[in-house]
Amino acid sequence: MQYLICVGFLFFVGTASITVSAQSPIVKKEVASEENIDNADAEADPNTIPSQSSESWGDRDADAARGKPIALPVPRVAQQSDGKMELLFGAGTLKASGTLSILTVNGTQRAFVPWSPLFLLPPSPFGLDTSTFEMHARQSSFQLLYDGPKIEGWKTGALAKLYMSNSSLTSDTYGVLPVVAFGEMKNDDWRFAIGLQPDLFAPRDPGVVPVTLMGGAGNAGTFRGQIRLERFWTPSENFQATLQAALSDPISTVLLDATRRTTEGNGWPNLEIRGVLGLGAKEELAGGRTERPIELGIAGLVGQIRNTQNVFDLDDINPNIPVRSVINVDGLSVDGKINLTANTGLIGEGYVGQGLGNYAGNIFQTYNPETYAVVRGRGGFLELFHYWNDRLQVHVGYGVEGPLRQDLPAVGTGILKNSSYFASMFCDITKFLQYSFQVDYRHTDYVTLNDNRGFVFYNQFVMRY
Repeated sequence: MQYLICVGFLFFVGTASITVSAQSPIVKKEVASEENIDNADAEADPNTIPSQSSESWGDRDADAARGKPIALPVPRVAQQSDGKMELLFGAGTLKASGTLSILTVNGTQRAFVPWSPLFLLPPSPFGLDTSTFEMHARQSSFQLLYDGPKIEGWKTGALAKLYMSNSSLTSDTYGVLPVVAFGEMKNDDWRFAIGLQPDLFAPRDPGVVPVTLMGGAGNAGTFRGQIRLERFWTPSENFQATLQAALSDPISTVLLDATRRTTEGNGWPNLEIRGVLGLGAKEELAGGRTERPIELGIAGLVGQIRNTQNVFDLDDINPNIPVRSVINVDGLSVDGKINLTANTGLIGEGYVGQGLGNYAGNIFQTYNPETYAVVRGRGGFLELFHYWNDRLQVHVGYGVEGPLRQDLPAVGTGILKNSSYFASMFCDITKFLQYSFQVDYRHTDYVTLNDNRGFVFYNQFVMRY
């Protein structure tokens, strides 16, 4: 048991090798995919945000696997036959990888935000042209994957991924933005993880180019600090059940909530719970995937946040509403993935709940700014995907979400509905270079402002290292 206490220290000190190399094709798979949950020996894709499931880490050191103390030898550099360079120590493997991205975004109407659209802004009241063009490299990323020793039957590991964006995925300045940074311990039956992780609520994502992943247009769920525990049951190769539970930060800073400056946690963490079923034996599928034919998930969320009137003087206080309001946050989501053939399948997700602005739900609207009452709503998306071969894949789908009309203010900038049709294509030109293209047709309905609709075109080149 004393070795378990040292796991956090081993995450950072016990590195065995540093590997920098070309990676596998970039697959937009930031989801709670059952093929990762039940694949104890799967290697994490270094070019994707990790799923809600348990990432797996290889056992490369026999002494560490038996829990024996490890004396670190003098480091040496080894040249492998595949061209990889490794710095060897003896207690684990630290792999460094990343991407360099250049993305162009061309919109026929101005969006929020033009460089990574979430919804369309109202058209010009003077009939002026509001088309936009953006070119940026903020989707470039860097990732560290630590494959640690096995200690008393527990595999250890850690993962960190950062984008070249400042403060949030909707920022227009360059910086360093962690989207995931967690450490884990797992065996065949249990997994324990702490750090910055994806939500268990509404975890599945569509295959799209922008890293905002259609947030606010049917795809809820973001990233936040979590303490997570998972339990796996695999009675046969044709069935697996997984139960996941997490205590999480009530406020997310990765995607901005529209009311973030006047909301805070109410002194308690949020509770998220999710159950996942994997049906059918795992199969080798196009695109290098190993998945079960059917994955089904259901998740629940409860929590609280509070808001306060913006006042600069006592005379600013509105006596008709409370100075402070407590917002009950709750939600229910269902998601699934069906592989119809080895090349074609469906992905879908739906949710209902209230106070979900911090979960990228209800078009980021958490409460009514006039009454400070909670905003309720629902949303979801459905996607059809097809892998033409291991290098070319296409995705088409539709997402929509919106709050209840009676929960929104009678005047102001409240958004009643936000939807998007999308079609995307990812082509691996070589193992080092990928080209992707996407077109959206977006429609945003406002309560009182003029509605807007328009096209958004994305072109992206990605170099892997």
